[in-house]
Amino acid sequence: MKKLMIALSAIVLGVTSANADFLWNWWTTSNADKPQKTEMKGCSLGIASQLTNVKGAQLDVLFNKNENFNSGVQGAFGYSQSIELRNGVQCAFVNKAKSASLQLGLVCINDTGFLPFFVFFNFDPHMFGSAK
Repeated sequence: MKKLMIALSAIVLGVTSANADFLWNWWTTSNADKPQKTEMKGCSLGIASQLTNVKGAQLDVLFNKNENFNSGVQGAFGYSQSIELRNGVQCAFVNKAKSASLQLGLVCINDTGFLPFFVFFNFDPHMFGSAK
């Protein structure tokens, strides 16, 4: 537990010192009365989140969804979905993406991967490098 608290403190300190965004999401609709932040460069932690453009880390307990993910980690214990994940890793029990550079999990669904469906990992070699 002590190591987990030190690692979490290091993440928070790193995000705040790098002038990056830090977003805490209880649920995707938890801030319905406030404007929801959908684009971020930094770290998003929570139970469930749905973002548009992410560059950094999106880590949730149940599920997370986004459209474009550039460089970083998208992870959840349950379900993780992205339309395009470039230069990053998607980790969850069930991963789904139209295009993803690397997926790690029990079930990996990647439409442009070396196979559309594979267990434990899946990747698309065209998603590494800059966008054209």
